[in-house]
Amino acid sequence: MNPLRLACGLASVTLLIAGCTTTTDTPQPAAVGVLAPLTGPDAGWGVDAVNGARLAVDVVNDDHPELPLPLAAGTGLPGRGGTRLSLAARDTAGGPEAASAALTSLTEQEHVAGLVLADSTEVAESAASQAQRLRVPLLDARSTDDYLTELGIDWYFRTGPSDSRLAEAAFALLARRGQGTGTITLVTESGRTGSAAAVSDLRELARRAGVPIGETLTVATAAADRDALHDRLDAQTGHTVVAWAQTAAGARAVAEAVGQTGERPTLFGLGQGFRLLERPDGGAALLRAVPWSAELAGREPTARLVAQLYEQRFGRPMSAVAADAFTATIALAAAIDAAGSSDAAAIRTALRRTSLSAVQMIMPWDGVRFGDDGQNQFAAAVVEQWQDRGYRLVYPVELASSAARWSSPEPQP
Repeated sequence: MNPLRLACGLASVTLLIAGCTTTTDTPQPAAVGVLAPLTGPDAGWGVDAVNGARLAVDVVNDDHPELPLPLAAGTGLPGRGGTRLSLAARDTAGGPEAASAALTSLTEQEHVAGLVLADSTEVAESAASQAQRLRVPLLDARSTDDYLTELGIDWYFRTGPSDSRLAEAAFALLARRGQGTGTITLVTESGRTGSAAAVSDLRELARRAGVPIGETLTVATAAADRDALHDRLDAQTGHTVVAWAQTAAGARAVAEAVGQTGERPTLFGLGQGFRLLERPDGGAALLRAVPWSAELAGREPTARLVAQLYEQRFGRPMSAVAADAFTATIALAAAIDAAGSSDAAAIRTALRRTSLSAVQMIMPWDGVRFGDDGQNQFAAAVVEQWQDRGYRLVYPVELASSAARWSSPEPQP
């Protein structure tokens, strides 16, 4: 036989054998998408949201037996044969159109098993509608407006408390004070989606709590509107201001108007805007209802360990936005694991059956269990106040580190 032909034949047989040899394939990671503003004025907390989700993925993929969180012990997803999670983040630029495009890209190109969103109410509404069209589970980690869970969107879930739940905590504290609260002046940020509904809901919740609401005012972020609000508040005496704002700019405008009045009444802030307010620069005696408290997390063992992991990984303290995204990503990972497959409908069903207990949380909640409307029924709120140049937990009283102060705050630095 021709030596060259023999060599070629042997090479062909070798390639054929190699091609038929069986190997153990490594399971493809289950991809989780994250949508957050990574450019624009909200990029700072958008990065925090992505980092919070990234830490949750690390907790699932690596062995953390010291954490009583879902999927922390062991590596990967046991219900998927040890499959690891991967994270794909996209920039919403803080706008509905960019968010919808990013969601479509993650679903159709990255084939994510589910998505976590941390953005404004307007973005959440648009993203929820797009998730419904594409039939992909979407967990909202950030927005709180009640109407979002009233839209009848089957693929939308919210892990955190609604504005109503947050307001209930606020009015419960005000009711404890009794007559010392005086008349309540209600202020809402104008031109925002859901503001009219917020006024109606707040009035009804105040009525149930036995807290009297007096005048209702609105404010925009322009200096002229802030000054006009200041003049209206300055003419009143013996009152407490309850304000709702979706943006940090709106919250800041209210805080400055309240802080510059002669009486400087106590300000109770509700809405995403006040949760983004790092400190009340206007000098207002600010209380705010929040889903997570950094001060409380420092006293709770699991939350403290997770916060330490976050700071070690990213070189900065864990923020409320990071905690929100971390919690939503853990809940989504637990559902992906329980579904046992990458089928979107199976994952949605697993989300509806999710039942996480309080000890499995870094949040001060009773756990995670979604109602028929997609709202986490176990999400709760605590109240913190700016005291001694930091936020201190003041309600519920059994968790409080300080009593609420109803007088003027300390002087500005």
